[in-house]
Amino acid sequence: MSRSKIFAAGAALIVLIIIAGFSALSIVQASTVGDVEKTEVAETYDTGAKLSWKKVSAADGYYVYQSAAGENDFQSIGYTEGENATEYEVADLEQATEYEFYVTAYKDNKNKDVESENHTVIALCTLPAKQTLKSVSSDSEGTLSAEWEINASAAGYHIQYIKGDGSDFEGAVEDYIEDKAVPDYKVEGLEPKETYSVRVRSYIPYNDDWLYGEWSDVQSVEIAEKVEMASDVDPNKPMIALTFDDGPGYNGASDRILDCLEQYGARATFFMVGKNAVDHPDNLKRKVDLGMEIGNHTWNHDHYGSAVTASDIKDASDGIYNTCGVYPTCFRSPGGNTTQTILDECAAEEMVAYYWSLDTLDWKSRDANAVYYKVMDNVQDGDIILMHEIYDSTAQAVEWLVPELLKQGYQLVTCQELVYAKTGAMPEKGHQYMNGTTIKDQTS
Repeated sequence: MSRSKIFAAGAALIVLIIIAGFSALSIVQASTVGDVEKTEVAETYDTGAKLSWKKVSAADGYYVYQSAAGENDFQSIGYTEGENATEYEVADLEQATEYEFYVTAYKDNKNKDVESENHTVIALCTLPAKQTLKSVSSDSEGTLSAEWEINASAAGYHIQYIKGDGSDFEGAVEDYIEDKAVPDYKVEGLEPKETYSVRVRSYIPYNDDWLYGEWSDVQSVEIAEKVEMASDVDPNKPMIALTFDDGPGYNGASDRILDCLEQYGARATFFMVGKNAVDHPDNLKRKVDLGMEIGNHTWNHDHYGSAVTASDIKDASDGIYNTCGVYPTCFRSPGGNTTQTILDECAAEEMVAYYWSLDTLDWKSRDANAVYYKVMDNVQDGDIILMHEIYDSTAQAVEWLVPELLKQGYQLVTCQELVYAKTGAMPEKGHQYMNGTTIKDQTS
C-alpha cells in the first residue's frame, strides 16, 4: 500500500475517533444534569410552606421530596417544569410539625428522566394553627375573662389585651400562658364601663426560638361595674325568683301582678314578647321603675328551638330598648327549647339565659288554686319559678303566693340577684341557669 493510501486511511480513522468522541460526550451531557443549589424555605404557614432554589441551567424541571423530620424516608411529593420554575408550594402539612425536604433537577433523556445526583436536605417546622377565641366576658367589677380552644400541639399561648375596639394593638398589655392545657385567662383592675379588646395565639419552641401561630379574631367586651346586691337581700336567708313569660298581657293581669309585687316590696323577672312590650309602654316602664329584671322572650313567640333566629331575639331587644330606654339583661327560650344559636346571640347581646326549676303549669291548668299549691307544695330555696303574666288565674295565684312565701321566710328576688347571692358572682352571659347555682347549657 502506498504511503498516500496509508495516510488517507489514518486520517479517516482519526476523524471517526473524533466523531465517536463527540458522540460519547453528547450522550454523557444528555444523561446528566447539575445539582440544585441554595434550596431554602421562602415562607412557612400552619399547613404548608413555600420552597425556593437557584435554577439549574438546561434543566427540564425539578422534583420535590419530603420526609417527616429525622425519618429519612423521603417520598416525591411533586415537581415543577422548566429551568426557571424554582418555587414549590407544599400543602396539607400538619400544624406545629417538623419536616425535611430536598429538591433535584431533572432532564428528559429519551423519555426517561435523569435526576441530579446530589442534594441538600433542608428542615422546617410549620406554624401552630390560628387560635380560636371562644369568649371574652366581664362578670364582675373591673375583670376581664378570656377563653380559647386548646391546641394540643402548642407549648403555650400568647395573649394581648388593650383598651379600645381592637383596631390597633400597639402598646397592648401582653402575657404568656406557659401550659398548653390552660384554655383561659383572667385579669382584674380594669376600668369599669370601658371597652377592652383581646386576642390570643399559640406558640412552640423551634431552633432556640419561638414560632407563633396566627392571632385569633379580636373580641371586645365592656368591663362590668360593681353591682350592688339589693340592700334588702340577705344571702344567708332562703330566696326564690318568680319569673313571668309572654307578657305584657292585654287583660290587666300584668298590672295586677305588678300591683301585688309593689305592695309587698318584692321583685321578679319578666321575659316579655317584644311586640307585646312595645304595645304596652306604660306597663314596661313601670316594671323598670319598680326594679324588675327585664327579659327577652323573642319578638313574637312564633318560633321554637332551631327555628329561633338571632333576629327574633335582637328585634325584641331593640323594641324593648326603644320603648323604655333599657336593654334586656336576660332571655328565656320559647318553650324552653334552647339552641347554641340562642346562647350565641345571648352572649353577643350580653344577656344571661334562664330556664326554671319549678314549673307551675299555669298555662295548662288556668286555675289559681292549682298554681298556688304547685308552688307551695314544691318550692325550695334557690328555685326559679315559671309562670305567665297573661292569665287572670295566674294574677290571682300571685296575690295569694307573695304574702305566703314572704311569711315563710322566702325573699322574692330577680334571677340576677338570686344567682349573685347564691354564687357570689354575676351570672355568666351566654349561659343558661335553671336555678340559683346550676348552669343548664345542654341545648336542644
